[in-house]
Amino acid sequence: MILPVSLVSMMEPTLPKAAQVYEVIRRAIIGLTMPPGSAINEKAICEQLGISRTPLREAILRLSAENLVAIVPNSGTYVSKIDLQSVFDGQLVRDALEMKVVRLAATRMSSAFLRNIEINMYHQERLAAEIDYDGFYELDEAFHSMICEQGASLRVWKIINGAKAQLDRVRRLAFPHNKHLDVILTEHAAIVDGLRLRDPEAAAAAMKVHLDRVFETIRTLMIERKDYFATTALEGVEGYPFEIRNGIPAPSPVGIKMPR
Repeated sequence: MILPVSLVSMMEPTLPKAAQVYEVIRRAIIGLTMPPGSAINEKAICEQLGISRTPLREAILRLSAENLVAIVPNSGTYVSKIDLQSVFDGQLVRDALEMKVVRLAATRMSSAFLRNIEINMYHQERLAAEIDYDGFYELDEAFHSMICEQGASLRVWKIINGAKAQLDRVRRLAFPHNKHLDVILTEHAAIVDGLRLRDPEAAAAAMKVHLDRVFETIRTLMIERKDYFATTALEGVEGYPFEIRNGIPAPSPVGIKMPR
């Protein structure tokens, strides 16, 4: 099987076929079942899913727009290597929007929301103990989606989700690191504490620590899984996190065009 049965079983039959295919392949790429640099066997996927080439090609075009796949003329279609510019762009979007919505969520707390996010936390802890990385990732995503919905709307989460595909691969790649899930749980718990207290600044401070965690893992991941990153990544990583964290303009590193 090209795509895991567990992902195929999650396909939503009410969606158009191309949207279903897009979602399942996107999940496989972010979950690293289809690792960076690997070829996408379109014929095998069509046979596995029982579809024609048309919805698959539509899905691949959407994934290409997110820089998750690369279509190489006269060669084939490949899962893109992780591009740091796209990673940092996604981080900027998360930082701008999630920092705002978590403050709003703290002011709009309800008993129903608190109960639901505590249930989510309970299951996060359970799956972390079971070392279920895929299941934990889904609950991690749901955790942030719930906060966006409480603070603003699910439309905000869709904007964030569309911008952070490359970032998500870095996050997912870090999961097996020693105690990493425990760190995430601790950070999520601090966010919930701020929300429970209806304290926007406490919730935002905890969210900032959580979002910035990615900077502490990127360099390690680039050493351990250099083959997963684009060739410009090592040239471009130096200096970029400093600018994002401090808001201080820094010289553009080779290979990375700094946002203005």
